[in-house]
Amino acid sequence: MTTHPKIGLVLGGGGSRGLAHVGVLKVFVREQIPIDFIVGTSMGGIVGVLFALGYHPVEIGQGISRLQQNSLFNLSSLTARSRQQRVRDNLSEILDGKTFADLSIPVTLMAVDMCHGQEVMLTQGELVPALLASSAVPGAFPPVHLNGQELADGGVLDSLATHVAFKQGADKVIAVDVYPELEKDNPWTDPFSGILGLELPTVFNGNGAKKQKPPSLPAALWRSVRVITWYLHQQRLENHPPDILMRPDVDSYASLDFREIDLPIQAGVEEAERHLDALRSLAGDRRVEYNFEITLEY
Repeated sequence: MTTHPKIGLVLGGGGSRGLAHVGVLKVFVREQIPIDFIVGTSMGGIVGVLFALGYHPVEIGQGISRLQQNSLFNLSSLTARSRQQRVRDNLSEILDGKTFADLSIPVTLMAVDMCHGQEVMLTQGELVPALLASSAVPGAFPPVHLNGQELADGGVLDSLATHVAFKQGADKVIAVDVYPELEKDNPWTDPFSGILGLELPTVFNGNGAKKQKPPSLPAALWRSVRVITWYLHQQRLENHPPDILMRPDVDSYASLDFREIDLPIQAGVEEAERHLDALRSLAGDRRVEYNFEITLEY
């Protein structure tokens, strides 16, 4: 009897940058690359769950675009709690009380217990509260009270949980990393610009030149968070390296800037195609014909 390696797909968090996962999955479907289970964080979890429920990647991309047009991700005019309620309402329309047991591909969603500073793996129960917890970006959304814990976005500790895929028995791990590289950042950008992609007015001196001044307190704190999370991110990748690591070219997109949908998706397609030989080699003679019978409605 021929045995095949158990393949785990890890989809990282990154807000709008996570739309690249849709492009990667389009290539997986076209090439019939098998997936035995998915580990997803934040947007990686949302895309992974929809795919595991049987939605075609094209529909996932179109659905997120429609959600954006309905101002689901509009952070300017709503409180954190009302934004989360809007997300809950939209997800409930799509998922309609579905649970992890309804998934055709097992999915683990990553969150963080904000009271005890621990990673939490969500694998049971209703999907909507688990997705809300995994994507509860601090500041943008409040923590989600679930299973007696106050849970926030898994990216608080790390956005790419390759260690969990190995812990769950993967023989081979494919990871899609959309976390922005530290060196490519403007080191003293303010959190508002870094998260939303909206540039604040530039300050000029009397001669029309930009003023050189020390970073603001929010910019310094934001950079500190970025340094800490990037260090942990890199350490974990070194300790638990995936067999295939994809890094779509999405560093220029802010995490909650959903004004552009198609380009991050195309970046995912292009990155997956750059790894086609490795993907085909990893899959060997095993191929999966994905069947999509349901349609997203928003």
